[in-house]
Amino acid sequence: MLSSPRAGCYNPTTMDVFSPTAPPGARQIPFVRSALFALVALLLLTLVTPKANALDDPEREYFTLTTPHFYLHYDDQTEALAHRAAVAFEEAHQILTPLLDWVPRGRTHVVVSDRIDTANGFARVFGRNFITIYGMPPQADSVLGYYDDWLRVLAYHEYVHILHIDTNPGIPQLVNRVVGKQFHPNATLPRWYTEGIATYFETAHAGTGRVESPLFGMWLRTAALEDRLFTLGQSTGLPVQWPSGSAAYLYGGFFADYIARHHGQDFIKEFNHRYGRRVIPYALNRTAKQISSQTFDELWAGFTAEAQGKARARQVLTHAQGASPVSFVTRGGGRHQYPTLRPGPRPEITYYASSQRGHPAFESVVAGGLQPRQLLEAEGGAGPMAWTPDGRTLVYARSDTYRSVYAYQDLFAYDTQTGLTRRLTRGDRAREPALSPDGRLVAHVRNRGGTMELVVREFDEPEQARVLVSGLHHAPDDDAHWQQISRPIFGPEGDTLIFSWWRLDRRQRDLWEVSLSDGALRQLTDTAAHEMDPHLGPEGALYFAADVEGVFNIFAMDLHSGQAWQVSNVITGAFSPAVSPRGDFIYVSLYTAAGFEIARLPHPRTRRHPDRRATERSRARVRFPEPELDLEPAPYRAARWLAPQFLRPDAGVLRSGAGFGASIEGGDPLDRHTYTLSGGVTTAEGFDDPSAGLGLIYRYGGLPFNVSALARFQDYPRTRHRVAESRYVPFLERQYLGQLSLSYPLRVLSDRVGLSASYRAEYTTYKDRPPVVHEPGDIRPREPLLGWFNELSMGLSYSRLYRYPESISAERGISASISMGIQHPMLGHQNNALTLGWGLNAYYPNPLFERHVLALRLRGALTRSASGREGQYSIGGLRPQEIFTSVIFQEPRVGYPIRGFEPGAMRGSQYQLAKLEYRFPILDLDKGFSTLPLFFRQIKGQVFLDTGSAYNGYLSDAQILTGIGAEVQLDAILGYYASNSLRLGYARGLGPEGLSDLYLLLGASF
Repeated sequence: MLSSPRAGCYNPTTMDVFSPTAPPGARQIPFVRSALFALVALLLLTLVTPKANALDDPEREYFTLTTPHFYLHYDDQTEALAHRAAVAFEEAHQILTPLLDWVPRGRTHVVVSDRIDTANGFARVFGRNFITIYGMPPQADSVLGYYDDWLRVLAYHEYVHILHIDTNPGIPQLVNRVVGKQFHPNATLPRWYTEGIATYFETAHAGTGRVESPLFGMWLRTAALEDRLFTLGQSTGLPVQWPSGSAAYLYGGFFADYIARHHGQDFIKEFNHRYGRRVIPYALNRTAKQISSQTFDELWAGFTAEAQGKARARQVLTHAQGASPVSFVTRGGGRHQYPTLRPGPRPEITYYASSQRGHPAFESVVAGGLQPRQLLEAEGGAGPMAWTPDGRTLVYARSDTYRSVYAYQDLFAYDTQTGLTRRLTRGDRAREPALSPDGRLVAHVRNRGGTMELVVREFDEPEQARVLVSGLHHAPDDDAHWQQISRPIFGPEGDTLIFSWWRLDRRQRDLWEVSLSDGALRQLTDTAAHEMDPHLGPEGALYFAADVEGVFNIFAMDLHSGQAWQVSNVITGAFSPAVSPRGDFIYVSLYTAAGFEIARLPHPRTRRHPDRRATERSRARVRFPEPELDLEPAPYRAARWLAPQFLRPDAGVLRSGAGFGASIEGGDPLDRHTYTLSGGVTTAEGFDDPSAGLGLIYRYGGLPFNVSALARFQDYPRTRHRVAESRYVPFLERQYLGQLSLSYPLRVLSDRVGLSASYRAEYTTYKDRPPVVHEPGDIRPREPLLGWFNELSMGLSYSRLYRYPESISAERGISASISMGIQHPMLGHQNNALTLGWGLNAYYPNPLFERHVLALRLRGALTRSASGREGQYSIGGLRPQEIFTSVIFQEPRVGYPIRGFEPGAMRGSQYQLAKLEYRFPILDLDKGFSTLPLFFRQIKGQVFLDTGSAYNGYLSDAQILTGIGAEVQLDAILGYYASNSLRLGYARGLGPEGLSDLYLLLGASF
């Protein structure tokens, strides 16, 4: 393992590293002064970073709405959304608290954010009850896209999390009243339960939701038909197999619905209360059996049998009606979506591909061909794309970082001949582009504070946009203000746009047409079906996807007469139709149990299947309570919520004595201010000679960079740092420490750059100096290094790494870092020294074998001192690890060993290390065991070569250590959420100092 000197202070393991003052004639380091000035310049550059690059946009003002049960915090761009969210959350409180029989103490904080183009939210109960919601309406084709009011569904879902996890009657609640909201037994449940009951309640009581969604129903039905329903053990873990992270919502939601229908909704309430009072967690089956006389395993068997029965019945019905023949263009699972015709002499289909094993990309395949080719890596890209009429330029949307704060989508145009990409919009939140038949105009949709707009702009001069349809045309208190618009296409003459439109005042999704000349609107469909993905066929008919009886199929419409008919009949679901130029085939995105694939259906030519959308039953309108709220915004005041949230006691007894301490932590809901105040007392071996310590860490997140400050004093018992009377004389040392740190993270797509700088001021002195008597024959006395040890340091890091759902490690890219520490009298240090460190990780996939990776790690450091007495690094083999305690306390092994040698085999003022590993999968498991908190993800292997040295002087004169070996690694999930890696390895050090080492470690490699 590698150990390094403590930066900027005396290293207790190497007593003679520094002397209090540089001796006469000591060598100087001219570079230190230059490096010092360079570091100060970088620090000033960070301080004057313009507001446009803020991490927390300083141009935003924050406000708070107070309701009887919530605080809603929002900025000046989301006021209308926050007001509507206040009503939705108060409504959720009125409906859900009686059902779950729990009322939280105090108000729940809700942060209304519109910083990212993602429809989502999250909740937590640790410290305070807290919810964040994002203001983008869910897309039509997402699993969240089935709603009559998406904000109500979101509010119900997240508030169920609060009510569920906060339920902790009995001992847990008493403990929390002392130490803060830390002990929550209901947080130690698998995700299928936590997300499942929230998904169930969002559906059962918010009017719509995922359990009623035809998309979610399609996922479950298809898994049942292809005999790929998850077992309870699979769902209990964190499976990588499709649908990966959505599996908890899918299986958990339908399973909760099954339990509620067969054992009553009170089962969930009773389970939450029984489990929430448990001091020892994980007894899921026992708790379920106490309530229903059945374990979760027995309930799961009934649930999957019911799902299979319903799926078979649907299959029989579809075949009786005449199922459409299907041929697949792609295979491999994941997401292959949005087939788009590329103009040209040969028919070509372009689509978005994001498999479980590769990088997202836009791919293309010649009609009838078998081998797709990649056009462009979709770096942050997703969603539909469009071609210019000449088939040369692909227009698409991708996510990018805007002003270092916002994750917004923008439009880009990729020229396939030159390979150049032109940016069309910047920070416009634009996506789903469409090109006019003459290529002159580009239309798209864009997000605007919880609602949307449909705009059009010149393709060659895209700076100015013309808004055709917008929720902002209506007042926020008008339901028509809240809209979701998707998939615009140009009409047959290029003078209209056809699009899929949801509005809160209509509470359904239909197809509409708008005139480019005067903005006149024409409604094309008006049914309870979910109609989306419009496409114009070569004969002028309008094709689109719609659900009937829970199954998405392709329909066609005569735009003149308005007559529509069904043109496909599949058992799973078909989306995004694209009719071939001759009209003989329809390309679709077809769902399978492994994900979405591009498939081809023969065009029926006849209207064999009637239009059954009119028979689709309208969803019953639910009458919701209308809370009477007096919503008066007030400026956000962080100081109101800076009281301590946590008390964390700590105690330990060791051979060298005992330690007792505690820390308190707090922060405001927007994380502008966070702090930790800690104190403690340690004793000597006989539990005497107590020494105290007190420290404060404070972080501020409201500037164009992150700021943190540390202040601490600590008394340390020293036993081997003072020599007198020919012996080590124990004494008590007091350290005063202060540190100011600045960090500035930047991100552009997958490139991440981090800048950091810090100044550390440290002063040490005697706390207690025992008197000594010098005798003439004594060894020369030596005093410890005391006084000022200040240091200025900076760091620069870069990362561009790619890892996919089924990867065994990072597969592509590099990460690199360099750091520098300077000690100098100008900074208040007694010495003149420089420390440099650097590192590089690189990953390269084997082009012949999927998921095989060659990984390289380089590390190095050096320290130089004007006194000529540098600190020492040690390098060598693995140190023993106690596996059981490491698992219990989740302390994985980290470091940079040269395997096959004794620990600390070499020492020096600098070191160089290289590690080369070839990694490969052995067995994918994705296996759990009922409701046990244990899940095996995969087994993988690697062969390795470690080499390096710690030395003084030159590397060419240093002794090089080299070790080789192999490892087998088991990746597992413990406690439902904690990722762990257990490595069994054998290493052999080469050369006379090498040894054979068989080891077992907790912790992944790099």
